[in-house]
Amino acid sequence: MSSRDSDDRARAKLLSDALRAVRKIRPAKTEALADALGLSVRGYQNFEAGGGALSVKHVMNFGAAIDCDPLGVAAAVQIGQPQFAAWVAHNKAMLAFAMTLEEFVEETGDAIAHLDTTELVSCYRAMFKDLSAKALQAKSAKDDWLARLGRTGRGDEPFEPDGSADPRDPDDEPS
Repeated sequence: MSSRDSDDRARAKLLSDALRAVRKIRPAKTEALADALGLSVRGYQNFEAGGGALSVKHVMNFGAAIDCDPLGVAAAVQIGQPQFAAWVAHNKAMLAFAMTLEEFVEETGDAIAHLDTTELVSCYRAMFKDLSAKALQAKSAKDDWLARLGRTGRGDEPFEPDGSADPRDPDDEPS
């Protein structure tokens, strides 16, 4: 067995795991997904199982059909983290990244070729460190909100990601 065959199998497994991670949070009927991808039900099942070559068209159509970030699915396969596809399904992080990358390319053009790889890595690390801090802060705020709901039993308390009180909540009015 060649290393290419081994790499292809590993990629197929990652794709399958990424698609299934998204389907856990975005349930959809197999028949509907097959139709959206222009495949038979069996063809779709083969695609979701990681069979065949990685098709960009199928991944993009899957994203549109199930309302997830198709670039997140592809990135999840590339970085070997299938759960990433589910994590970015809602916020469309990789589509947002591609939009800003497109702006960068349009503004910078062929000057991009003159950037040093170490400078790129340094900038990416700084950006991701900042995003990491924001993500962890947002998760903590949501966890705190859920804990408050558990203590108060108030299922109508809205989530305010910045931690501010809901202006409509009479309990938060100054006395």
